[in-house]
Amino acid sequence: MRYSSRLCVGFLFIANLVVDASCPTCANPSRSQTNSINTFDIFPPDSPTDYGVIGPPLQAVHSSSSPPTGLAIDPNQTIYLSYPRNAGPTPNNVVICPSSSAEEPWPNASIQNCTSTQNASTCFINVQNIVLDSLHQLWVVDSGIPAGQTRAVRYGAKIMSFDWQTRALKRTYIIPETLYYDNMNTNDVRINNTLGTAGFAFITDASASGSLLTLDLNTGHVLRRLYNTSVVRADEKYVGMYNGNPIYSWKGTKKSHSTTGADGIALQSGNMYWGVLASRRWYYIPQTLLTNASATEEEVLAGVVFPEQIGTEQAGLTADDKGRVYICASEHNAIFYVDTQQKYVTEEVNGTPAGGTGLVKPENYVVKTLVRNALIQHADSAAIWDGWLYFCTNQLELGPGRQYGNVDNRKGPFVSYRVWIGAGPAL
Repeated sequence: MRYSSRLCVGFLFIANLVVDASCPTCANPSRSQTNSINTFDIFPPDSPTDYGVIGPPLQAVHSSSSPPTGLAIDPNQTIYLSYPRNAGPTPNNVVICPSSSAEEPWPNASIQNCTSTQNASTCFINVQNIVLDSLHQLWVVDSGIPAGQTRAVRYGAKIMSFDWQTRALKRTYIIPETLYYDNMNTNDVRINNTLGTAGFAFITDASASGSLLTLDLNTGHVLRRLYNTSVVRADEKYVGMYNGNPIYSWKGTKKSHSTTGADGIALQSGNMYWGVLASRRWYYIPQTLLTNASATEEEVLAGVVFPEQIGTEQAGLTADDKGRVYICASEHNAIFYVDTQQKYVTEEVNGTPAGGTGLVKPENYVVKTLVRNALIQHADSAAIWDGWLYFCTNQLELGPGRQYGNVDNRKGPFVSYRVWIGAGPAL
């Protein structure tokens, strides 16, 4: 936000009154003084925005009229977006973006809206995200929860894989109804095609109780892990920040707090990373432990690593092929990152010199800022391709559920951007 000269004059006049009234004998720092080190000719100093900008410039790549939550990028650098139905119906749940403003239903129009007579495994109920895997298959994760409801419909909670070139549906994996308990809410997914016989899907459950799900892509067997443990639940009475304002949950004039649990997810260096949205906490666990059906819940919980608080509420996570995990830092209009492989570390930390081999010790994790910019209005999902990190923005905290009186203060367009990182997607 730029300050006009008239605003600056008014601010100086008020500042002078405050200083003179509170301490008539004190020197006023806003007035130019001779023979003084602390001499100010103007205040505030010139600044390109209302706070500092960090990192490389952003490139706008798509403009949406509605707020998206999910984003994918294919080998042709074509963008895909998902428009969830958490707050109400949307005509298309998933779209492909052939240009910076055009959108078309993807993979087709007929799959976008399940009817009451359809088997919910064959169509979209409430897709939260779309992701590209290492085999260039596109996956959607569908919570199966219709707008205005809290429980998935039968066969509705699922992940579906598609051929990115032909758009053909390859396979649907249905999450069993026996796992729907306590309003399970499948929110995000990542795929490791190298684990096990045919790979595994890793899914976060953003319900108040929270959990992590693993799905064997060979057998279709699903495990729901860490249910209702502290590592997947929101902080009690959590209050986040957005553009300088504390954020609550509202139902009219009745105040409450966000209870969103496990949300963003990334696969990196053999681990699964996830963040708890209504918190400033993130964790990781070895993928082999989480997918081990023989491991007890106690053993799985004992394998969870908490590096440290990450300094922000976070939505989406992603990872590159150089050991970095990227975090959409919604409280800071920023994208953070952490190096997890020692060979890419460029500074000594806790006596460990830069470079080397192996994984970074959790106590040596250092969260850094890739980019900070007022244009980043709640980055939600991110994806990497050909040296660029792409992300969508949706102004989530300005939506009616987080604003007093349920006023919708979001204002389009909702812009997706990319920023240069010089790396590819994690393998």
